[in-house]
Amino acid sequence: MINALRWLCVIPASYLGYYLALVGGIAALVVAEIFCPAEAVVSEMCTADYMRPVENTLFIVFPGIAAILVVLLPTLMAPAKKVVVASLFFVVGSAAAIYMASALKEWVVLGVTLSSGVITLVSIFVYHNNRKQARK
Repeated sequence: MINALRWLCVIPASYLGYYLALVGGIAALVVAEIFCPAEAVVSEMCTADYMRPVENTLFIVFPGIAAILVVLLPTLMAPAKKVVVASLFFVVGSAAAIYMASALKEWVVLGVTLSSGVITLVSIFVYHNNRKQARK
């Protein structure tokens, strides 16, 4: 019964990872805007010199975090076949990332996102391979 519930939660766990990264990125942007000096606020937008690099960094970092969570959380939720689950969510997440990046022409963000997903997938594979070896 518990395993069936865990399998049912695999896809929602992936969505949760994506939305946690999205909300985290928005929250980080809001925090950065809180520190904007009053004289740099124009039409409720921060025009301070530091704001563009902060935005660029957040727009690169948080999609990478999303890729990590989209692969990792369903894998943690799955009761078995964790490498298969990680691989499946990496492929689906990569397809979504490629679609979004090509629509927005954000190739650096795509590179960071795919790299983050690959690193997560490889880490999961190595971890489970090492556990399998330790059991022998």
